[in-house]
Amino acid sequence: FWLLWATTIAYVGLLLLSPPDWLPGEPIWAIQSDTIQEILNESLNFFFILPLLNLLGISYVQAPMVNPATQGFFNLAEAWIFMFLPLMLMDRRSQQLPRTLLWGLAMFLTNVFLMPYMALRLGQPMENQLNKTNKGTLSRLFGSLGLTVGNLAVIWFCLNRPDLGGVLSRFDYLGRQIVSNRVTLAFTVDMALFWVFQAWLMGAIIPTGERVRPLRFIP
Repeated sequence: FWLLWATTIAYVGLLLLSPPDWLPGEPIWAIQSDTIQEILNESLNFFFILPLLNLLGISYVQAPMVNPATQGFFNLAEAWIFMFLPLMLMDRRSQQLPRTLLWGLAMFLTNVFLMPYMALRLGQPMENQLNKTNKGTLSRLFGSLGLTVGNLAVIWFCLNRPDLGGVLSRFDYLGRQIVSNRVTLAFTVDMALFWVFQAWLMGAIIPTGERVRPLRFIP
C-alpha cells in the first residue's frame, strides 16, 4: 500500500516536476510550446481516427503530421490503458471505488491516476472471488477494439511513411526520443507499469488453477 503511494509520488515528482538536469526534456512547469504541440498532435490522432478518415477521403479536419514511430507508440499505450476498464470493473475488491472515473482520468494522465487506484484498491477489504468471473459484452468489445488498435499501432510504427526508412531506423528514432524527450520517456515508464498492473489485476480475477491464468503475464 505505502510502496504504491511512494511510487506515485516518485512518478509525479520525477517525470512531471523534476528539472531538466535530472531527466531529459522539460518539466510540466517549464513546458515549451513545441512539446505542447507535439502532445496535441498525437492526441488529435488518437486511435488513428483522423488519419484513417483522411485516407478514406474524408478531410474536413486534416490529421496532424506525426512521426509514425512516436504515433504508433502513443496509440499502443492508449490501447493498453483503454482495455483496463473491464478489468477494473471485474475486480470485486475495488467495487467501492469510483473505477470508471479513475479509468477515464487515467486515459489522459495514465499512471498519475492508475497507480493511486491500485493503492486505494489495497485499502479495500478482501472480497471472496473464488468463482470464475465471466467476460461480458463490455469486456469483449473493449478487448476487440483495443487489440485492433494495438495491432494497427504496430503496423503504423513499422510501415507508415516508408520514406522515413525501415523498422530499425524507427526503433533508432524512438530510442533517441526516449533519452531526449520526457513525453516519450513517460510513456515508456507507463507501459512497464501497465504490464505489472495487468498481471496483478488479472491474477486477482482469474482463479488459481485456471489454464488461462499464465496469460496475465503477456502484455
